[in-house]
Amino acid sequence: MKNIIKFKWPITIGMIILTVLLFVLAPNLSKQAEDAGTFQLPKDAGSQRAAEILEDAGAGDETISLVYALDGKLDDAARKDIQADVDQLKDLGDPVKSILDPFENKDTESQLVSEDGKTVLVPITVDGTQEEVVELADSIQSDIIDGKKDVYLTGEALINNDVNLSAQEGLKKTEIITVVLIFALLLAVFRSIITPFIPLISVGITYLLSQSIVAFFIDWFGFPVSNYTQIFLVAILFGIGTDYCILLLSRFKEELGAGKPVKDAIIRTYKTAGRTLYISGLAVFIGFFAIGFADFPIFKSAVAVAVGIAVLLLVLSTVMPFFMATLKEKLFWPSKKSVSHNDSKLWGWMSKLSVNRPILSMLVVAVITVPLLLTYDDALSFNTVDEIGDNYDSVKGLHAIEDGFGQGDSLPVQVLLSSDKELVTEDIVPYVEKLSSEIEKVDGVKSVRSVTRPTGEVINEFYADYQLGKIAEGVDQASDGVGQTADGIKQSMSLPPEVQAQAAQSGQQPNPVEGLDQIKDGLDQASNQLKDMADSKAIRDTGTFVPEGTLDQDEFKQVLDRYAFDDKKGTQLEVILEDNPYSPEAIDTVEKIDEATQRVIKDTPLEKAEVAFGGVSSINRDLNDISTSDFTQTVTIMLISLFVVLAILFRSFIMPLYMIGSLLLTYFTSVAVAELIFMNGFGYDGISWAVPFFGFVMLVALGVDYSIFLLDRFREEAAGGMTVTDAIKISMSKMGTVIITAAIILAGTFAAMMPSGVLSLVQIATIVITGLLLYGLIVLPLLIPAMTVSFGKGVWWPFKPQKEKEKARS
Repeated sequence: MKNIIKFKWPITIGMIILTVLLFVLAPNLSKQAEDAGTFQLPKDAGSQRAAEILEDAGAGDETISLVYALDGKLDDAARKDIQADVDQLKDLGDPVKSILDPFENKDTESQLVSEDGKTVLVPITVDGTQEEVVELADSIQSDIIDGKKDVYLTGEALINNDVNLSAQEGLKKTEIITVVLIFALLLAVFRSIITPFIPLISVGITYLLSQSIVAFFIDWFGFPVSNYTQIFLVAILFGIGTDYCILLLSRFKEELGAGKPVKDAIIRTYKTAGRTLYISGLAVFIGFFAIGFADFPIFKSAVAVAVGIAVLLLVLSTVMPFFMATLKEKLFWPSKKSVSHNDSKLWGWMSKLSVNRPILSMLVVAVITVPLLLTYDDALSFNTVDEIGDNYDSVKGLHAIEDGFGQGDSLPVQVLLSSDKELVTEDIVPYVEKLSSEIEKVDGVKSVRSVTRPTGEVINEFYADYQLGKIAEGVDQASDGVGQTADGIKQSMSLPPEVQAQAAQSGQQPNPVEGLDQIKDGLDQASNQLKDMADSKAIRDTGTFVPEGTLDQDEFKQVLDRYAFDDKKGTQLEVILEDNPYSPEAIDTVEKIDEATQRVIKDTPLEKAEVAFGGVSSINRDLNDISTSDFTQTVTIMLISLFVVLAILFRSFIMPLYMIGSLLLTYFTSVAVAELIFMNGFGYDGISWAVPFFGFVMLVALGVDYSIFLLDRFREEAAGGMTVTDAIKISMSKMGTVIITAAIILAGTFAAMMPSGVLSLVQIATIVITGLLLYGLIVLPLLIPAMTVSFGKGVWWPFKPQKEKEKARS
């Protein structure tokens, strides 16, 4: 520290130059997050495999829909307007691959015009990247829709793009609100015009430097990135960075107040509060570094915060001493004393309960937390639309589809079957129909569209009983024809001999003879079909039969284009669900569809085909599986790592246990509160799927700071010779105001997420804010001291208490 103070000017100037240089040269982190996409599921996820199969087969086209929500029923004028738009769409060219005209024929009209005639869809198939799809949508908006009322563009790609835009807009709001809020809070805490600028400058340098380094890491090493990356960097670095600055400034003021020279005060500050700072920073670093072991790229993207923490410790070790040494006492001008340096009366009062009556203190904490814990449901929501609300056209269009056609029609589940041999043949298609029929029976399935039922309605002509009925009708007709022919023969035999001789000489056969030929041909066809049906294994297995040549007919070309791919080596089924495709019920239905598919294709020609499931509901199933697995894995790694580090630093196995236990109690209580607010209060399906993971990491990694602030001061006082009871009392009085102030400031930075408009960020903020206030005002001052005094000297087990060789402070 002496050398840092000595070379403070060149070090600080160098840091500023480095920050500016990297900021100018670094890639755009916002653009990197946008390019990375919304979900970034691993390649081995089922829904990603489905997308890969279609992409490899050249069938990975994106579909967006132009949705007309009419005021009244579809009339001639509306038809003309929609048809004019369709004609314009057909002239767009690349990347538009095809336009499905709702008025092309009765079949398309029945699919694309709602039963009440108030909603009309125009599906647009696009062969292009996400960026090209968005550009096309913008072009359609400006050139074709052009302000028309109740006409929307929607689709999965457009909804995801709006989520990205909402997140970026939310980031801008969060940045501005965070800076203003922190400045106001610091002004109130330090009662100084100068002091608030110091943390903001230090943390501002940290944020810019961290953002640049992370952006380079993304380019160089494929570092994970998502919409959460920048927002978390802002919230955590400004929040925790300000907390650390308060810790250092408070101790610096305390040392100056003790009459120490500025240089000695700085050195002493970093020996005491600096040690706490590095322990806390290491704990937070480990917490976010542990995220790197997650499998899900979105979760891993928060590992960027670990980079930020490392940079923060560097800046606070270099730039902060510069301000201390340069401004000296003027750093706190015009205030001569700071509220943050006074002993905490609140914590002093709470110590009488927690230290003197530990059991009662624990019961108070239990009374507050246990009832809330009993309401915890662990319910998750996967509704992406909830993230951005109803203000976007893509969401309005989705709701219009749901209102007109049903929730499941908006985004069907894709069941893909792919093989290295042809699957769409007359011998195998009956098994596809069998699969379609069985999937339609699954609870939660409304209908199935496939190569055998392109409109969702069963094609009776494929079923053997129908065909046998038709053959029977033909045989009956043939029988009637035989009778008629017999009558004709009798009539012809009654003709004069000269007429019969003339007909024979001319080579003509009497019309009764022609009838026999026709009957023979008809009976031959019936016989051949019956023979084919008798030889068909498919008819015995499925009850359906596709006559040879059926799939080569012209009327089947459009069906094959839609439901077959990869030169007929693959086929897809579109499953329309009863429930909202984003709902938890839809995830359960996909599971049932998967089970039904595996059961039906067993011991059939489809058994060796690769099966994959696509669509929003399938993606959400993967999200559920991966997020649950990652949560368990990351939490385990994080808690074990924290325990090891805390055990080494505090030389105790006991303290880390109840520190971590208190944080777990706080987290689950906070999530329970969030569930009550968003499920019971606002009616959401549950907490957004990513929120528990990020909420846990944020709250535990940040909350552990405050227990370290308190217990490291406790360790310092106990090492000076105080009893456990006296040491914890003194520590509570000295650190109470600092911790409460730090908790309020950190909660404030997360509160800046509230106006972001992104639901998951609002929910994460709710959990963290609730947790920080609960921890700082109840759990930490009541439970931690009570646990500490209950163990007495055993709190250091299995080690012995450290004793300073010199009790007097140097």
